[in-house]
Amino acid sequence: MSKYAFGVDVGGTTVKLGLFDGEGTLLDKWEIPTVTENQGEAILPDVAKSITAKMEEKGLAEADVAGIGIGVPGPVDRNGLLVGRAVNLGWDSLDIPGALSAYINVPVRAANDANVAAFGEMWQGGGRGFDSIVAVTLGTGVGGGIVVGGKLLAGAGGAGGEIGHLHLEDEETEFCNCGNQGCLEQYASATGIVRLAQKRLARDKKDSILRDRVSKGVSLSAKAVFDAVKEGDQVAIEVAEWFGDYLGKGL
Repeated sequence: MSKYAFGVDVGGTTVKLGLFDGEGTLLDKWEIPTVTENQGEAILPDVAKSITAKMEEKGLAEADVAGIGIGVPGPVDRNGLLVGRAVNLGWDSLDIPGALSAYINVPVRAANDANVAAFGEMWQGGGRGFDSIVAVTLGTGVGGGIVVGGKLLAGAGGAGGEIGHLHLEDEETEFCNCGNQGCLEQYASATGIVRLAQKRLARDKKDSILRDRVSKGVSLSAKAVFDAVKEGDQVAIEVAEWFGDYLGKGL
């Protein structure tokens, strides 16, 4: 029987999972919440539980699964060790393959999420046919992966492509999750877009769909901002352009 594999993308809000065949064809996809309380101690057990349930659903034995590939938002070395902090998960230094293998008996490989996304795009996505690409991931945080001549530009500490923490704004007074100020992630992530929208709404009383949402007790989100852009909301358009300026500078 052909081997199958699971892909896992651990984000700060949700964990996205996929079941693939040996040719890289996506057979199923789903997601579970990322439980970051208590330094994210439940994340890997939840991943293992979800994959085990999917294997039972599909009638897959452990021998049918070639392995699990897991991407996480933080610097990861070639052995799958988180060598710094995954600030959006609450993790500090962690042997990710070892920790996940304690809950499920299949091979595990771990890497930085944006780095594996870059390889994925080069293999099956928008970078197909090229051997040098830059991939950017926009989610709860901002990640980046750089592939040159078919090889990953990892950097000395595994953070070579971590563009989310490039310093862009000298006047910033609020702190990023990483502990610094003025990082790209503070403006170009989903949480950063919400932050920009809040700052824009506080500037004046101009009518906006976003202001109406807040007045009704509905939380702002990046999706809400861009939905309002589609409806021609001028305040939302200003926020989107502000976001775009920062993302462009970072790139």
